[in-house]
Amino acid sequence: MLRTRLFLYLAPFVIILVGGGVYSIVLFARLGNTVDTSVTDSYQCFTAASAMSLALAGMDREVSWVVAGSRPGEKNNLLVYPKRNIDKRAFGENRRRFEENLDLLLKASTLPGEKPLSEQVATHFQAFLKAVNTINSLDFPENQRLVYEQEVVPNGQMINQTLEKIHDLNHQAILGTSQNIRAITRDVTRLMLTGIVIAFLISAYAGYKLSRSILRPIQLLTRASRELGEGRLDQSVPVVTRDELGELARAFNQMAAQLQEYRQSTSEKIVRLHRTMETTLASFPDPIFVLDREGRIELKNPAADGLIAGLKLAGQLPEKLQPIARNTLDSGENFLPNSFEDAVTYRLNGEDKFFLPRVLAMRGKDDALLGVAVVLYDVTRFRLVDAAKTDLVATVSHELKSPLTSVRMALHILLEKTVGVLTPKQDELLVAARNDTERLLRILNDLLDLARLEEGNAALRLEPVAPAALLAVVMQEMVDKFSDKNLNVNCVVEPDLPAVSVDRQRIDHVFSNLVSNAIKHSPANGAITLRAGMAEDDSVEFSVTDQGPGVPEEYQSRIFERFFRVPGQAKTGAGLGLSIAREITLSHGGRIGVRSAPGRGATFFVVLKNADSSTA
Repeated sequence: MLRTRLFLYLAPFVIILVGGGVYSIVLFARLGNTVDTSVTDSYQCFTAASAMSLALAGMDREVSWVVAGSRPGEKNNLLVYPKRNIDKRAFGENRRRFEENLDLLLKASTLPGEKPLSEQVATHFQAFLKAVNTINSLDFPENQRLVYEQEVVPNGQMINQTLEKIHDLNHQAILGTSQNIRAITRDVTRLMLTGIVIAFLISAYAGYKLSRSILRPIQLLTRASRELGEGRLDQSVPVVTRDELGELARAFNQMAAQLQEYRQSTSEKIVRLHRTMETTLASFPDPIFVLDREGRIELKNPAADGLIAGLKLAGQLPEKLQPIARNTLDSGENFLPNSFEDAVTYRLNGEDKFFLPRVLAMRGKDDALLGVAVVLYDVTRFRLVDAAKTDLVATVSHELKSPLTSVRMALHILLEKTVGVLTPKQDELLVAARNDTERLLRILNDLLDLARLEEGNAALRLEPVAPAALLAVVMQEMVDKFSDKNLNVNCVVEPDLPAVSVDRQRIDHVFSNLVSNAIKHSPANGAITLRAGMAEDDSVEFSVTDQGPGVPEEYQSRIFERFFRVPGQAKTGAGLGLSIAREITLSHGGRIGVRSAPGRGATFFVVLKNADSSTA
């Protein structure tokens, strides 16, 4: 097995390293203990001997001053020579220091012959102290000087000589320890070099054998894997052993054979899928472009080729679509418009073609963006149908308006009773007919206004108006309706708001519609808030907030469509008011929207450009 071979090759190398390491650890530990013991003791004795010599000199100096009869700086009177005593404080300090170091010397004396010398120092020191005490007890200076010369001085000299021997003995011991350490270091270094050489030879031999038995098969397998990765699947490696390397070689050969079979079996599927995709794209009548991550066209169908050829784009995406595709590539969000206002127009074969672009982000398994698909839906027919519908509505509304006006006039005349007296039942029926006529006439007027706004034929008379003035007008117009439902109305206008450029008559219609809806959906004794403040783009935002049931999120995108009413609401209406408000707002270059949550009321807002920016 490969594990056994590796162990046999590396075992001698490991044994040598472990043996040498253990020997070195034991040797250095023993050496450290020896050095610590001998050097520390010798150094302590060395320093103790030096300190004792200094202390002895201090004691001798105190005794010599007593024997001499004067101290440095004093004048000796030869006629009067009184007795002097030893200074106990100075002498006692030196004696204490001498005795402390003597105790240390006696304890740390480990060298051969050092202990007797230390005991001699102790014996002579006792004789020295006895002589000093004798001097201190004598009354005549001549006797003190005699004892000093015959006993103190000889004992002091003997102590100094003995301390000098101890000093030399420890100094030689320290030097001998250093030489011993150098000798041991040389032996250990020689041993380690020998072990390293042997280990190197063993590792070189093991490396050579391993390179032949292990690395060579691995190199062959690596080369074959590289060839396999480049697509050459007819690779095989020789199986020369029965160990793990042999198993790896057999597994590789089996994998290469399976990959070759898989490629052969899947090549036809890939070709078939590719042809199916091309056929599917070609079957779509609408232009389709597939872009890569950099925005380059990777794939397109024949309809897209026809569009490029008709617009003479030289193989590029139409200019109007490039910002939309780039935005999807940067943000990863799909562009899925639902309004004809987002359609793009191109002149093809002498006709105007309308396309509604939809940009879809394409992602891989790890959700990484791979590119985008740009689909251009041909909505030319739908635009024509929508235009025809708008014309039909406008025509029908206009044609119905005249007879309906006549009917309305006749009803008013009858109700005024200028042509005769009416019974109560007739009066009730005529009032109901008049109210329905008024309602139908308002619907027809709304339809005509909406048609004119959508066609862009509504001429605006713009003038700068203060936001507070616009809200004051609508507050005054709706005061009776507020009172009917006992509503609490708050009007909040931020200070220093710029004027807005509007057509007062039409913009008043927008605010009246929003406030009327708020009154209609607010509960009795509720509250309505009108607000005017600055928007983020230096425009002015007007908002109307009620406490009604709110607009569900799924219907907020359709609330401004014609004839749309939120399902489940019992409030009546034709569903044209918000559509007209939206068209009027867009004709002013502004925007309108709603913010709402079910059960928490709704806030309809209108954002209008200020007069300065509109003029610029």
